[in-house]
Amino acid sequence: MSGTVPLGAAAKSTSARFNLVSLIPSAVLATAIVLLVASGSFSGVPSMHALALRLREVNILIASLLFLAVFSVALILSPFQLMLVRLLEGYWEEVPVLRRLRFIGVEVNRRRWVEILTIKRDDALLARLYPLEPDDLLPTRLGNVLRAAERSAGTQHGFTSPIEMLPRVYPYMSSPLSEAFGDARNELDIACRMSVVLWMLAALSAVVFTYDGAVLATRGALLAIPAAAALLGAVSYRGAVRSAGEYARFLHYVFDLHRRDLIRALGYEPPRSAQAEIKLIEELTGWLVDGDPAPVHYREDPKQR
Repeated sequence: MSGTVPLGAAAKSTSARFNLVSLIPSAVLATAIVLLVASGSFSGVPSMHALALRLREVNILIASLLFLAVFSVALILSPFQLMLVRLLEGYWEEVPVLRRLRFIGVEVNRRRWVEILTIKRDDALLARLYPLEPDDLLPTRLGNVLRAAERSAGTQHGFTSPIEMLPRVYPYMSSPLSEAFGDARNELDIACRMSVVLWMLAALSAVVFTYDGAVLATRGALLAIPAAAALLGAVSYRGAVRSAGEYARFLHYVFDLHRRDLIRALGYEPPRSAQAEIKLIEELTGWLVDGDPAPVHYREDPKQR
């Protein structure tokens, strides 16, 4: 097959992240839709016999065209991965339908936040699952885990805006930490994409089976397919929450281990005092993020360099 149409070469020419995060979930969705069409689900009760007969007609040309279609769709949708993750996080202000549900989700998480704070009194659990300020709460568990890390990572070192400073620290990460950080991010993105794909399959199959009368013809047995897809989507979302916790842990490590590398890269000498270092990082953050004047103390001596 790869000799006729360079499918393998096309997949190898892209990054491993693209293949895992974009191509494979798109292929899963496309395969499920093809199986629904081939089994006759859009015109009545699906038939395994019809599915087997139509799959026999698939040749190299058809398979190549399907792959190219999936590959093209994956390329087009790849830049929207961040938007998809933010949607699952609960940034629903610009989505008219979800905007009304945002208050409900925030209120549910606010009650959990209060329960952990006042009843369980588990500060470590609260810091891991939720941001410290109730005004920062988001309507989803995934969003709150990530926001908790975004608000707290590096703050003990003086990083008042950790996420804005992360791109400046990122180039100085060691190879093992960079690899682990990237793997955690990939796992998060894969879980988010797969949860959306499975929920889409659940909704599509439920509508198709109900509209064509297949549910009544099988006395509801076919509803097991969309129910299983929805359940797997929920499991994948739980996996995304766990991956977000792992990503948050490595986010803290980045600032813990490489804050001094950033200080040196900006032309300053790291102070020996911990309090002086925190003050310098606060001033550097204000300079780079808020536009404040650059700090004048602890400038590196050009002769020492």
